Amino acid sequence: MELVAYFEQFLKDEVNLNQNRIDTLNQKKITLTNFIKNSDEFKDLFISMKTQGSLAQKTIIKPANGSKEFDADFLLLLKENEDWEPKNYINELYNLFRSSSTYKDIVHRNKRCVLIDYAGDFHIDIVPCIVTDSDYLICNRTENTFEIDKPLEFKEWFFDKHNDSYKSLIKSVRLFKYLRDIKVSFTIKSILLNTLLGNEVGSFELKSGFKNIPTSFYTLFDRLNTYLQNNSYLPTVPNPVLSEENLAERNWDQTKYNNFRNQIKSYLEKVKDAYEETDKKESVKKWKIVFGEKFPSELKESKTNQSIAAIASLAPEPYASKL
Repeated sequence: MELVAYFEQFLKDEVNLNQNRIDTLNQKKITLTNFIKNSDEFKDLFISMKTQGSLAQKTIIKPANGSKEFDADFLLLLKENEDWEPKNYINELYNLFRSSSTYKDIVHRNKRCVLIDYAGDFHIDIVPCIVTDSDYLICNRTENTFEIDKPLEFKEWFFDKHNDSYKSLIKSVRLFKYLRDIKVSFTIKSILLNTLLGNEVGSFELKSGFKNIPTSFYTLFDRLNTYLQNNSYLPTVPNPVLSEENLAERNWDQTKYNNFRNQIKSYLEKVKDAYEETDKKESVKKWKIVFGEKFPSELKESKTNQSIAAIASLAPEPYASKL
């Protein structure tokens, strides 16, 4: 059974990132942006700070399994400094935060980013990205190289797929991510998951396969499983906006892929059973097998038909973001 209202309540109460955290991220983005662009080191290089990854694509979810911490990615767009090597952009950004009494104890540097760790709540990855006439270049500090990336184009591609899915792809991805995080039985990074599911949305879809969230979730799960079962060996999954990048190879090996392939097949049987069950109580029980005990047993009377107002700033509006 589709249980549309149950899915809306489940998304609102358990899956979607709550509003106070969205508000906090909004404020941190403003504060961090002003700190960087007003600094002596970056004021002449600064272009803008944009959201990146799951935050930009509206697929960010609450931390699962009782964890309180989540991560958010910001893309720091910069002009080129001809005197700097790739590693300098990250090192100078790190040193800037280290020189501040506010950030010196919570800043870290990684391979491609500077991390601000608001312990017990969330951490923010700030990824320096050099904008040239033809490319966006991510800085690899450990190898001291530039890597071509197209983060803004990927966001556009993903929202185009979202529109083609009758605006159901984003919520379906959130449900997939919740399943991944709550079951901990397979691994897949978000960019690869978003690509695989986006690839399963055609340009001229029939409404019947995407008429509501549980139907869309089932449609995409079934199509993903078909793709996986048709590929026994680790397939090539090109980045849809950067064809030379193989996202599968970057995120998996054959062993991890085999496990993912087998787990998706197993979960599909449970999803299909819950979706096709005609008895409401039995369907609820079967959806609980899929998503765990936090899937609602019954609807809250005053909220049966509520929309997901609590995360209005994450509403899937193409090419636009409050962040």
